[in-house]
Amino acid sequence: MSRKTACSTVFMALIIWSCGASLVVPASAQHFVQVKGSLDSVSAGRNEVFGVDTSQHVWRYHATTKSFAKIAKPLLSQVAVGGGSLNQLDEVWGLNSTGSIYRFNYTTKAFAQIPGALSKITVGIGITDNCHPYEVWGLNSSIIYRYNYCTNGFDIINGLLVQVVTSEGDVWGLNSAGSVFRLDQLDFPTPTFVQVPGDLIQIAVGVNDVWGVDGSNRLFRYDFGSGAFKILYGDVIQVAAGGDGVWLLDTTDDPYTINSATGSNLPLSGSLKSVSVGSGAGVFGINNSDEVFAFVRP
Repeated sequence: MSRKTACSTVFMALIIWSCGASLVVPASAQHFVQVKGSLDSVSAGRNEVFGVDTSQHVWRYHATTKSFAKIAKPLLSQVAVGGGSLNQLDEVWGLNSTGSIYRFNYTTKAFAQIPGALSKITVGIGITDNCHPYEVWGLNSSIIYRYNYCTNGFDIINGLLVQVVTSEGDVWGLNSAGSVFRLDQLDFPTPTFVQVPGDLIQIAVGVNDVWGVDGSNRLFRYDFGSGAFKILYGDVIQVAAGGDGVWLLDTTDDPYTINSATGSNLPLSGSLKSVSVGSGAGVFGINNSDEVFAFVRP
């Protein structure tokens, strides 16, 4: 049995385990189509998709024209999009190469600088209180920061992390040793990160699930019943999750999708170096030639 066949078999087992049913959608019905442009990274939210090219120019995707348009300035090394819902727009934040922080202004259609410096930033929907209508988290030398919309500044949160991810108000992180932590939102007004059993190098949070990859390229899914991560299979280099499903890249850059909500699973043709899963804006991937692709469903 080939590795891809084996992976597909395990995907089916995953779907039966998680949803009690399976549905395989023909490859001809779902596929990636190339989008004009060249990007080094891309981030998708509910309605917005932004990308950064190798020259650190920022690009905004327009669904009507199915193309990216350049934003004049500033130059940014990373952009994070998320937090959109029926009641609020996506938040769009970015960092430049020196760590300066920027927030996109929909009125001026430009980025405005925010005081502070970070090395990483992530954005998601907030559900806890009026001061956090969005979850905006940043890291700088493992120090954890959370943006406070009441004070218009970043608060330092206890703990040390090298990765932080958020979705639907749920916040998870990894420290430099690969230990896993989850934010205890009930510990108000000073929420803290509580360690969860596991050892990962990458983590992703979806709508109702949490996924991870360890140093041996094994995929894990968090079991909320037992409070532990359970191994699924190997050969995974990236997992991404959001309202538009759960996506994987294997060690040969082949993409797969698992939709834990509908129970569908599908290996797809193509080769991608990274994938971004939105919560309504869609799924976008970039290959090793920096070509951009959007996933199309029937």
